[in-house]
Amino acid sequence: MTTETGFEDLNTQLGRTQQEISNIIETFIHLGVQVHDFKATDDAKLGLANNINKVINQLKSLESSANEPPADTDTLNINKADGNGNGSDVDIDDVSNKLSEINIPLEVLNYIEDGRNPDIYTREFIEVVRKINQYLNGKSIAFNKFKDILSSKIIKEFPDLQESVNEIKLKTDLN
Repeated sequence: MTTETGFEDLNTQLGRTQQEISNIIETFIHLGVQVHDFKATDDAKLGLANNINKVINQLKSLESSANEPPADTDTLNINKADGNGNGSDVDIDDVSNKLSEINIPLEVLNYIEDGRNPDIYTREFIEVVRKINQYLNGKSIAFNKFKDILSSKIIKEFPDLQESVNEIKLKTDLN
């Protein structure tokens, strides 16, 4: 399968949905090849109709599985010892991976609708965050240098304020 990469556990709702989407993509690839090489023969028409029906059924299946609530299972508690003989209960329902709780940013959906790879969005987002981080880091360094210069000038002009200035520097030190 050409779309097989890093799936969640197929026992989870997210994993099953990833598998269904992968199957739909695979069917679309086959449809694209069929349409590109289409010869107007009866067999070609039948094969194309079968693949279109297959996509429709896969989309219906995906919709129904995405809209169904998570499997109704009994709450399973696991007693984890904390090393002192004391245990704490972990609720599996809280830990489970529920598809309905996964939020996909609208920008990612727009990328997909525009036919772009969502990994590009991730790379661009990380690049923007990195640039903002560099900018804020530079700003922080500049303020620290300004604080040091200002405090030395104040101490030079008003030596009797040295104790207060040093106290303020200690309170505002970021390191």
